[in-house]
Amino acid sequence: MANSWHLPRGRRYYGELLMPPLHPTGPSLIHDLISLSLQITDACKRSSSYSQRGNVAALSRRISVLLLFLHDLRDSHTLPPSAIVAFSELHVILQGFKLLAQDCAESSRISLLVEHRRLSELFHRLTTEMATALEIVPLPLLDDVSSEMREQMELLVKHTKKAKMHVDAKDSRLYLQVRRAMGQIERKEAPEGEKLDYIFRSLELFNAADCEREIEKLEAEQDDENMWDAASKYKLQDRKVPLSDLVSFVRYGKCVLYGASEALKIVMPMEDGVTGASSTGPEDLEIPIPEDFLCPISLELMKDPVIVATGQTYDRLAISRWIFDSNNRTCPKSGLPLSHTTLIPNCALRSLIHLWCIQNNVFTNAASGKPGEFSHLHSHRRSSSGVTATPTSVEATKLTVDLLLRQLLSASCDTQRHIAGELRVLAKCSAENRKVMAEVGAIPPLITLLSSSDIRTQEHAVAAILNLSIYGANKERIVELGALEQLMSLVERGSSDAVRENAAASLFSLSRLTQAAEQMGKRTETIRALLRMVKDGSPRGRRDAASAIFNMAVFEPNRELIVRAGAIETLVETLASLSLPDREIIEEELVAVLAVLACTKVGRKAITSMGDTALPMLGEVLRIGGAKARENAAAILLCLCRHEGECVMGTVLRLVDILTSLQSLLSHGTPRAKRKAASLIRVLLC
Repeated sequence: MANSWHLPRGRRYYGELLMPPLHPTGPSLIHDLISLSLQITDACKRSSSYSQRGNVAALSRRISVLLLFLHDLRDSHTLPPSAIVAFSELHVILQGFKLLAQDCAESSRISLLVEHRRLSELFHRLTTEMATALEIVPLPLLDDVSSEMREQMELLVKHTKKAKMHVDAKDSRLYLQVRRAMGQIERKEAPEGEKLDYIFRSLELFNAADCEREIEKLEAEQDDENMWDAASKYKLQDRKVPLSDLVSFVRYGKCVLYGASEALKIVMPMEDGVTGASSTGPEDLEIPIPEDFLCPISLELMKDPVIVATGQTYDRLAISRWIFDSNNRTCPKSGLPLSHTTLIPNCALRSLIHLWCIQNNVFTNAASGKPGEFSHLHSHRRSSSGVTATPTSVEATKLTVDLLLRQLLSASCDTQRHIAGELRVLAKCSAENRKVMAEVGAIPPLITLLSSSDIRTQEHAVAAILNLSIYGANKERIVELGALEQLMSLVERGSSDAVRENAAASLFSLSRLTQAAEQMGKRTETIRALLRMVKDGSPRGRRDAASAIFNMAVFEPNRELIVRAGAIETLVETLASLSLPDREIIEEELVAVLAVLACTKVGRKAITSMGDTALPMLGEVLRIGGAKARENAAAILLCLCRHEGECVMGTVLRLVDILTSLQSLLSHGTPRAKRKAASLIRVLLC
């Protein structure tokens, strides 16, 4: 009985249901049953969804009788073996009811409606199993139970055994209405406003705020479902209607019935678009990182957790620096000597961190690019949950965007702001949305809104352009439609930090196109504005600005212009002033830009002219920097030694631990880093 059921559609409970539910034994069993019953009662009180009200109410009544019975038994010190068997079965069933009731209390209304028959079947199945478990409870052997309570329990068993599956006819009718409306959308027909109004009012979605909360719940369910499918060999049951269709349907209905509106949980600038970071640190996250996921040395989220000889776990990079670079042979956390230096991968913890990252929108591994010979890391912050587009979701998005764009033509300032916000959120949701929005014609109006006098409208417009630019084919469209000039102006003179930083991120995204990089590199004021952001911006702004400059510098004719704009001085001074936390965030990008600029004679001269600051700083990066930063630092020093003569070589030789650092890179670096380290050692010692 214990494993004869499973949830067809919960949001966060599948992991518990794949293994036999645990239950206590002995005296604590009754207390745990009481606790479970109270949790079910609480979930039933919180459940106000349109669907399953009848089943939730019936469950609440049964649990209230069961609670009275259990309270009579809570002081019993011994239970007959047959009672323990019955209560153990009941414990399993109540766990199922708890998860089901919580799901009804917390899930979106429309997804509960779509799954109403499956949920009704599950309520009935659990009710039948509850009757079986209660029927074998040996009431005559339980001395602490009053005669009146025995009679109530006998009635509960009788009524529970007779219970039939309850499917609310109103739910079934409304479900058919939803399917018809979504069928019309799939056929590229706009559903009648009256029918949409009936559906939304029946679901108690009376205004834009209700719809936004519904969308938020649907997206949370989508995230959890994708997390589960990505992490497990098991797959959820096929849905009658994909969650992506429901999100698109509710968003379309909201715009038709209630118009565009500011989102309740507006997307913050750092959540949009791309970021130049190769890793995400705790300061960038809006949620706390579990303590067990943090490396005891770096206090950062572990990317590659490994176990040392004492059994402690560290991030591979941090503990490698501790053991191999610094020649320590003790455990940093326990202080005990290490009997060996083998690092054993902690696969279990790595899987848990991976799951947590998927669930919380965090990426710790960046995709690396290799323009020319210089490596540079960048990553895309996840903007969707691996959502698969369907014909219905695509057509719903088209109808929504078309409706918003038609309203925009004659909209007031406030409405324009709201429409820009809606387009921003749509562009953030998925790659398919970005493609559809461009095809429907959203880019030109958004470019026009970049010059809006309303700051919030401008913020929404530039973030929407940024989100749209992530889709490869849209980059050329955005550039061809003339957005670069306005984006560069916003970087230089934007009305707010959010506008300037999202404009910088847009330039980073677009500068991967050669024609865009060429155009940007000709504008000295834009380069200087990006350099100011590198020096004084937020962590995210600094990364994106540095990444934009890097992409511009990949186009060789731009390099001298970038140097003459003061890039070397800003990069060196910024690197030299980085604190330890900031070093993890931006060091890699800054050194990568310096490496590209060092390919030019003017760049090398500028670095050499700052030799008292630049060379010790590069030596410090080579000694304690990240893997890619060390690699590029070695490349820069090699380039300087080869082209700038013995004066530079003598200064490099006097840098702290330079040969030790190069030997470490030779042993533990990437293939390219090993080549650069070997060449630099030969140059210095020959």
